[in-house]
Amino acid sequence: MDNESTTRWWIFSLGLGAVVIGVVAALLLRIIRAAVSIDGYASDIWDAGQKIAGNTASIWMLGDTNSVAGQILATAQSIDGHAAAIDQALTSPAQAEPNGSNQPVTQST
Repeated sequence: MDNESTTRWWIFSLGLGAVVIGVVAALLLRIIRAAVSIDGYASDIWDAGQKIAGNTASIWMLGDTNSVAGQILATAQSIDGHAAAIDQALTSPAQAEPNGSNQPVTQST
């Protein structure tokens, strides 16, 4: 091989290498863009998941709330029963004062 032929092969090899490097760089850029896009979607999914978790965190406590509400209802019914008994005792004619009226007896001095 002469010097001119070697130079042509050298230039051809450099050109081919440059083309290969260009193609590889273009493919890498496409991969990077796809990865950034996927990362953006993953970030959106993560944010939505955190919001859902925050909005549903107290659902498990509803069972406790129902239990406490039942206890409050039982207590309120008990208070209502006692209040009715007190009302009955205060307004019943059988419980009238000895002076014949429902007015309290006053002592004269």
